[in-house]
Amino acid sequence: MKKKEELFYLIQSLSKSEKRYFKVSAQGSDAAEYLILFDAIEAQKTYDESKIKLLFKDKAFVTQLTTIKNYLKHRILQALRNYHAHISKNAELLDIIRNVEILFHKGQYSICESELKRAEKKAKHFEQEILLFHIQEWKRKVHQAMFPQDFSTLKAITLEQKNIVKSTQEYIDLLLANIDPSQFSLSHKKSASLQNRTLKALHKYRKSLLSKDHNKAKRSIEDLIKEWEQHPELLKEYFTMYFSISNNLLGFLVYKKQYKEAFVRILVLKQKAHAVQTISASFIKEKLRLYNIELEIHRNLKELHTTHEIIEEIQDFMQQHNTLMPSTYRLSFSFQFATIYFLKKDNKKALRWINEILNHQTKKDRKDLITYTYWLNLLVHYELGNGFTLRYLVDSMKKHLKKEKNIDFYEKILLKFISKTVEHSNSEKRKEFLTLQENLTAHPIPNTVLGYVDFNEWISRKH
Repeated sequence: MKKKEELFYLIQSLSKSEKRYFKVSAQGSDAAEYLILFDAIEAQKTYDESKIKLLFKDKAFVTQLTTIKNYLKHRILQALRNYHAHISKNAELLDIIRNVEILFHKGQYSICESELKRAEKKAKHFEQEILLFHIQEWKRKVHQAMFPQDFSTLKAITLEQKNIVKSTQEYIDLLLANIDPSQFSLSHKKSASLQNRTLKALHKYRKSLLSKDHNKAKRSIEDLIKEWEQHPELLKEYFTMYFSISNNLLGFLVYKKQYKEAFVRILVLKQKAHAVQTISASFIKEKLRLYNIELEIHRNLKELHTTHEIIEEIQDFMQQHNTLMPSTYRLSFSFQFATIYFLKKDNKKALRWINEILNHQTKKDRKDLITYTYWLNLLVHYELGNGFTLRYLVDSMKKHLKKEKNIDFYEKILLKFISKTVEHSNSEKRKEFLTLQENLTAHPIPNTVLGYVDFNEWISRKH
């Protein structure tokens, strides 16, 4: 994202209710110019500043477009802060701290004290230790302003800050340990906060995976999930963290092919996620990660009959949260839909999703997914017996591969086979597929490629 595009993407991310709140809160004599700029940018599909300048060429503000864009961005952010004042306990505590600073400068120390008491209780309950340090700092300042000679209380507050710093230092150490688990060993001393215990358990989980102790890895993540479920208020406040931990376990279960347990946990996790009221970009990322895991199960268990329902559910979710959906996710899911339908031999549905990708591709799309969509397109048309279309598609594929890289030997084998045998009889094809399998044994397809399109599985089911 370029700096000049920041305002465009901010406006595109707003929900209908957020836009309505901003426009209502922005009413006033100074609002006219930046509101018409807001509407113009909102109407664009992709940001084009030259069109904005052309549209407002008769307006005086166009000569200071960068300045008015910055002003508009800050007004939107101000409106969002007010609209989302209760988005989290973190936001609520920041507001209290801001209020305390204003009250302190006005000399309203007794009001400061009551606000800080409320903030301290909330920060401790929801383990907001970094903010708790700032709350204690204001508590010390206020007490010093009211009772400058009360050194014993001032000392007690400062010692409390020191303890908070110790816990925060542990949090930082745990973050570093999780970035590179193999390089860190942690103490067995139990951490005070659930947040730190979570990081410690995740470090243990990752280290167990590295040492291939899968039973220990599974136990550590299961125990962590149980601990979170014993703290319902923290689970509700930090649900995305719980969601991420649960997805780690689900990914592990799919890796171990424990699909039955994975399915049960997916259903339970979906019910919990459905109750979440504040939908953030990080929540959407975890929900899509959950769907990704679920689709992986459907790819592996081709006999499942609920695939179409799951795909429709994912489509509805993506449409509902369109403004927060990265385009890369749409492409990835469309490719998965096409692949799954192909594996289930529903070639018409597979072709629909292939066309969706190829007809809407852009220069920003992942080149690997576009390339393997072309391959999938060849296989689907082969299955449908579209010989005339395939001749054109094979030529296009060769040009595409030459443009991206050199054509590998296994690719030459596949392209020659597809163009040569598409119109053969079924009995002839069975023999040709056996020969193809022998040729690819001598020149195997890399596993990285099979992770996108499982050519070997396709070949093995044809003879």
